[in-house]
Amino acid sequence: MCTLARLLTVLAFILYWTSALAGNDALPCVAGQGYLPVCGLEPAEDLELTPDGRYLLMSVSPGLAGQHQSRLRLFNVASQMAEDLPLSIEAQSGWGDADCAAPEGAIGAHGIHLSTRAGGRQQLLVVNHVGREAVEFIELKPAGDSWVGIWRGCVQQSGAGRFNDVAAIPQGGFVATVMFESTSMAPPLPLDQLLDGRDTGYLMRWVPGQTLRKVVGSEAPFPNGVQVSNDGRYAWFAAWSAMEIRQFDLHQQRLLTRVPVGYLVDNLSRSAEGHLLGAGIIDAKVFSHCFSNHLEHCPSGFKVSVLNTDTLEQQVLFEGGVKVLAGASVAVEVGDEVYVGAYTGDRLLRLVGGRLDKR
Repeated sequence: MCTLARLLTVLAFILYWTSALAGNDALPCVAGQGYLPVCGLEPAEDLELTPDGRYLLMSVSPGLAGQHQSRLRLFNVASQMAEDLPLSIEAQSGWGDADCAAPEGAIGAHGIHLSTRAGGRQQLLVVNHVGREAVEFIELKPAGDSWVGIWRGCVQQSGAGRFNDVAAIPQGGFVATVMFESTSMAPPLPLDQLLDGRDTGYLMRWVPGQTLRKVVGSEAPFPNGVQVSNDGRYAWFAAWSAMEIRQFDLHQQRLLTRVPVGYLVDNLSRSAEGHLLGAGIIDAKVFSHCFSNHLEHCPSGFKVSVLNTDTLEQQVLFEGGVKVLAGASVAVEVGDEVYVGAYTGDRLLRLVGGRLDKR
């Protein structure tokens, strides 16, 4: 009987996963221990909190079914509603490469990074794959009780590298991750080669007056989210398929630290205490299946963690099952809560239960 019971358990497990991965039904929109879902939204692959703490900037992903328009949106934390970020075009010298032309059409959004420029103006860097491969420079300005964006300039990629994320550096430029090289972002992509842990990409750096350049020695397995130290010397970035967060010395051009995190850590953000927040899915095989079959509501388990970059101590803040959030990709601290975004699906997730420094 014990043997039969074990066999039935295994069969039930197989049937559950076969059913979950074969379908494309929306995940249940119900609260659970330590989390509240905010449903009915387009997938926010990356998030940035506005300076007033009242809005989240969302970079909308096309999703695994390709049914969404990649663009920038604003999520009102109080009302829990989202709307498109109003965006106008007005080039200004000193924002990006002088030879980079204004976009001819709509701007897409992948990785984003908000920072304060010298002089106090708010700069939003946006990875754009729509119409061209570029980092767009957008000024974020208050408008009444909300925000608007003004396109000011850009830096275009002339090579085959496909950007993932970007972070500003003090010199007025940026560091960007290249996840892989390809002639386009469209499928089919060689998933086996992209997910098996081999080096597929690298860092690139741009400073005013210079060309966009590959950072020597920065090769890594699927470079993803990136943050830069306040002095501009160190880049902390996610090596997605290696399940690591890495520290790279931009001055000496060498890898300093590799921190195993135990999941496919995607984007990175800074907590109020300066620690690195990460989020990502657990199983690359599940991603491969969902990507190949265009499953928008991919049943992906995920983790959210925080890394102290001084002590290299890592703590898992939350671990979610397959029916909570599809394609977790970013975690951002908002007051006493953490919001988790995803590259596919229909929701944000609010993690509740106390500030990070009390966990």
